Parts: sequence; C-alpha cells; structure tokens
Amino acid sequence: MIMTKLQKAILKTLAYADVFEYPLTLTEIHRFLISETKNVRRNTQEEIRKELNKNPYLVSHISYHDDFYFLKGREKIVVLREKREKWSQSKLKIAQKVTQWLKLIPFIKMVAVTGNLAMKNADGNDDIDLLVVASKNRLWLARLLTVLIVELVANRRHPQDKEVKDKICLNMFLDENHLQIPPNEQDLYSTHEVCQLKPLWQKDNFYQKFLEVNQWIKKFLPNWKN
Repeated sequence: MIMTKLQKAILKTLAYADVFEYPLTLTEIHRFLISETKNVRRNTQEEIRKELNKNPYLVSHISYHDDFYFLKGREKIVVLREKREKWSQSKLKIAQKVTQWLKLIPFIKMVAVTGNLAMKNADGNDDIDLLVVASKNRLWLARLLTVLIVELVANRRHPQDKEVKDKICLNMFLDENHLQIPPNEQDLYSTHEVCQLKPLWQKDNFYQKFLEVNQWIKKFLPNWKN
C-alpha cells in the first residue's frame, strides 16, 4: 500500500516515541510530527485526526486508549507513562530545590532539565539531567561553582556511580555566546532534546534566545512551537 507523506510522518512519529515507551495524545502527535520532506508543510490537527481514524493502514497499526495513540500491541506504555509522570514530579522537586541555589551564582543565565525528565517520562531509578547556561567568558567558573553547590545541597552523579536514582547529573554547560547545537549534531535526537528542554529558572528571557539560535529544529519538527 502506497502511503502519503503525512501518513508516513504519523507512523514515524509514533514509532520514535515508542522507543522511549511514550504514547502520544493527538496534540502531541501534531506538535512533534516528524517531517518527511525538505519542503516542510505544517499539517493541522484535524488532518492528522482524519488519517488516524480513517486510513486503513494506520488503523491496523495504531491503537488508541485513554486519549493516547501508540503502536499496536503496546498498550502497556499507557500505564507506564502515568507511573513515570508521578516519579517525575518528585524528581522535579529536587531539581527545583537545587536550582534555587544555583540561581545565586551571578553569571548563570539559565538552568533547565533535559532528557526524559523534561517530558515527565523519567523512570523511578533515573537521575536528574540539568543544563546550565553561563555568561560570556564565565563557563569554567560557573561549572566549578555549580559542581561545588550541587555537592553541598544534593547528591551529584559521578562517572563511577552504579546507583543514580535522584542524583543530579550536570550533563551540559553552555556559554551564552555559543548556544547553537553544532551542525554535525543537528539531527532528530538533538531536535527533541532542544524542544523538550524545560527551563527551571532564567534571566532576561534567555530560553527564547536559546530557541532563536536553534531554529534549524523546524527542518525536523515543523509543527513544534514552545
């Protein structure tokens, strides 16, 4: 059966989310719809809904339950998403507590959560990934002070740790003048990392500046907007 570009995009979007055991609502399918062409066209939610409900191929490969769409035979990820949302809430409280200390460092511009936690899809045993943006020419000093503070007020993840539950992983530091993801890393995975990032604290609307220099994400997710 020959599929349209939109039908392929819908299936690809749900398949990508399935890798992370994450069922999607109609709104989320629309928001994270993966582009299938360089000549990007934004599709509407209604167009997507019609395909999901009426296209025989999609109906035979996609299931629906409790407002979530997912691949056939993957019903269990709906319950898993609900569990992970609860686990994520407790982890976000830890991240917010740490951020209250980090914002005291005068040359930190933004602190954000990344990865699964940013989507409230963290497993109970997961760590807490943080991204920190520092002022111009203050990256290494910001990194040093951030590490010291996290060591004092929380459990920081170390490379040799086998048990990482609820530990703070300082997995990315950026300079305010180097916010764009390098061209060789501008792929679908990095696109999701940028779009899913959730700021916990920022100065001078810095999150918007981060998005403005990473507009390449529209090549992969044309419908996405913050």
